[in-house]
Amino acid sequence: MWIVYALVVHVLLLGSIFVIYFRSPVITGLKPQKELLSYGLEAPAKRLVLIVTDGFRADSFFENNCANVPHLREIFTREGLVGVSRTHVPTESRPGHIALLAGLYEDPSAVLRGWKKNPVDFDTIFHRVEYAYSWGAGDIIDVFEGLSNGKNKHFRAYTQHLDFSPGYETYQLDDWVLKKVQLLLERKGKVLQSVKPVIFFLHLLGLDTAGHVHKPGTPKFLQNVEKTERGIYDIYQEFEKVFPDKRTTYLLTSDHGMTDSGSHGAGTPHETDTPFMLWGAGVSRVAPHPGRRFNYNEGDKPMPLHEVEQAQLTPLMSSLLGVPPPMNNFGMLPVGFMNVSSEYEATAAHVNALQLLEQYTKLQQQHMKGLFSKILPEFRALSTQAIGRYKANFLTFHKRRQFLDSLAASQLVMWEALEGIDYYHGYYRRVLLLSTTLTFCGWIFYLYRLLSNNRASLLEATLDRSSRLVRLSLGSAFLILVLFLIVQRAPLAISFYLLLPLPVWLKALQPGSPKGSTSASQNVYSSLTGQTTKWQILLIIGCAELMVFTFFERRLISLGYVAFACYNGWSNFPKKSTEFYTWLALVLVLACFPLLPIPVGYQNRYLLLAGVILILANAMWSAEKRRNYYSNHTKYLNSLILVNTMVCAYLHTNMINIPVPLQIASWLFLGYAFISIALNKETRLEARLAQIGFNLGSLYATLCTSYEAIFIQLLIIELGLSLSAQNSLEDNSVLRLAFSLLLYTFFSFFGTGNIASVSSFDPNIARCFLSHFAPFVIMGLVLLKLLLPVVVLMAVVYAQSEFVRQHEQQIFICLLIICDVMGLNFLFLVRNQGSWLDIGSSISHFVIMEVTTLVLLLLAYAAKLLLHLIPCEGIASKLR
Repeated sequence: MWIVYALVVHVLLLGSIFVIYFRSPVITGLKPQKELLSYGLEAPAKRLVLIVTDGFRADSFFENNCANVPHLREIFTREGLVGVSRTHVPTESRPGHIALLAGLYEDPSAVLRGWKKNPVDFDTIFHRVEYAYSWGAGDIIDVFEGLSNGKNKHFRAYTQHLDFSPGYETYQLDDWVLKKVQLLLERKGKVLQSVKPVIFFLHLLGLDTAGHVHKPGTPKFLQNVEKTERGIYDIYQEFEKVFPDKRTTYLLTSDHGMTDSGSHGAGTPHETDTPFMLWGAGVSRVAPHPGRRFNYNEGDKPMPLHEVEQAQLTPLMSSLLGVPPPMNNFGMLPVGFMNVSSEYEATAAHVNALQLLEQYTKLQQQHMKGLFSKILPEFRALSTQAIGRYKANFLTFHKRRQFLDSLAASQLVMWEALEGIDYYHGYYRRVLLLSTTLTFCGWIFYLYRLLSNNRASLLEATLDRSSRLVRLSLGSAFLILVLFLIVQRAPLAISFYLLLPLPVWLKALQPGSPKGSTSASQNVYSSLTGQTTKWQILLIIGCAELMVFTFFERRLISLGYVAFACYNGWSNFPKKSTEFYTWLALVLVLACFPLLPIPVGYQNRYLLLAGVILILANAMWSAEKRRNYYSNHTKYLNSLILVNTMVCAYLHTNMINIPVPLQIASWLFLGYAFISIALNKETRLEARLAQIGFNLGSLYATLCTSYEAIFIQLLIIELGLSLSAQNSLEDNSVLRLAFSLLLYTFFSFFGTGNIASVSSFDPNIARCFLSHFAPFVIMGLVLLKLLLPVVVLMAVVYAQSEFVRQHEQQIFICLLIICDVMGLNFLFLVRNQGSWLDIGSSISHFVIMEVTTLVLLLLAYAAKLLLHLIPCEGIASKLR
């Protein structure tokens, strides 16, 4: 039953960071602000053309003096502003477009609550204009079409799967959009000349797909850039012909960037820095405080490089069209970007400030509803009186025509409003951190009691004597806290996590030894394994702290691996024996892999070929007896799929489309790899392990692009040698084996070129299976690639260690304690401020750590199933 508890507790702990750090920023019940026309001011633009080149990073735009975008360079050297727009994590398409069109930085928890559909409705710039026309990929267009509330809002999307085979021209995606725009201008151009305000939204996905497939900076990618930027220039010329009144504004930008490996999602500069170009009606030529400069042509004077936050573009677009910002906008209007009167800019900033104050006031009112709100802390920098003074000063400044003073006051109020919104969003953050820490500690204490299994100890005797007092104290605390949360009207999610420590501690402090460790075999532990001392608990915590550092510097795991391998195995081998030197050589070679630069792992078919040869050599090693372990179909089909893998790698590297039959063969083998193991009647563990290693190793090779298969095969060999030597000794330790499982799991992750980030995976691992861009299928294959080595390593441990099979519960409890100590570290290291790299990495670390505890439990049972150590009908009984 403790396994069920572990699953439930860790799922709840995983959700805690989203309640503590990343509550939904969408505030409901807001009212839109007035248009600028109501202040007697005419907008500079009647229409705005927003062009989003999906996945186009700033480096690709500005490198080599903007040589990749010659036609766009012609525009920004003549008029408008150019610079860098910085996005938030997660650097994905949906959050990036929401930031642009709603001014709202969607929190990462929205991924868990609905990726394609909106878990909470929010306002967008489409709601503020009279007419809107949008074209692009269905995944983006459908997000905003679902929010549309008017008959004059038109959305068109292509729905076919996106092909990412090497021969596919990704520009066709952009060409579809540009042709649709051309068709609209031809049919309705004259009608639209008198319409205002209207927004045209062009979502161009071609460069994102080209980056995933060909990688930024490659000749094929730059060919797509050339075609796309020429297409953008041509459609700009067409807009100018259809609307000659010079009342059109153009904004070109991107939702996110992309790494050199063709991935995105985290917070590196390549992923967060995107280009922006703003030109046309109402756009200034130079904005104040541009910061940096850049060269756009050899010998010419450098131009100013303007920098903005992505959400700032939303109020800027709204102001140019004369409409209020979306109600959920968090962006501040950048000063000096508009070529308008001082009165217009000051009024636009005032409308922006009122829109932010509306959100702040709503949160403040919700807080004041609580019975104890008057005695609890509040945000004093922006009181109700201060808001009233600001509104009165605005009227005074404009009556006296002191527009610069009005603009400065609005800027100050906007900063304070954003700080106040953040203050009330994080109002319960500290107490939530405390309650979640208590939950962690209660759960760890429960595991400690389960691990110690000593009913005669002083601790157990004390708990037996004071059981009634414990129940009464915790029950009273629960009732008092529930009453407080009700009268304070705390949100439901916050109330849940504030109450969570109490039932966890009630379970941890229940009298009697926790259920789950009472089997006869576990009552005869040696003094080393049966009783867990305080020193061993301190050693567990020390091991956990050591592993924490590997998340920040993956190369440290090489040092940890070598140190632990030598401590664990040096004395197990006969000195100067072949086995000893083989094992030592493997340890030293394996330690080199995490030291390699990450780009070494990008598509190298020669290293992949070496991995394929090693898989075959390992499967047939020393070999008449070992070869007899495999049936003929296993030998032939595994060999054929490895050949198929190399053929696919060759075709993909040479930009040749992979034939569908080869991809079908990969899918068929994926099923065969598991089914053939399950149907195998062999009872010898050694024989079953050999087939597991051969089948899953071959399947893993289909998902490799470089040296990954070499590393995993060497790691399996080293682990097998180490366990074989260790089995001859009686000095087995639960703690040592638990730490071994965790170390080898993380080593299989970091050693294959991964980093502890959400964007360290290459979509091209799916080349043997797919030729179209299917994100969720690719993510499934990524997860399969991560989990296969762990399953094989678990199978090696169970097959070769009788001690592990006898004491697995103690080992996994010890493993859970290590993981939970690490998770508690990462809970306090999660950040929602600072650089986007820090924020994204901190989230990734905590999520990876909490998921690891669940995955290792499940994969251990998967390995035992494949080894037939658990009959299929016995799973339910094992969980009890």
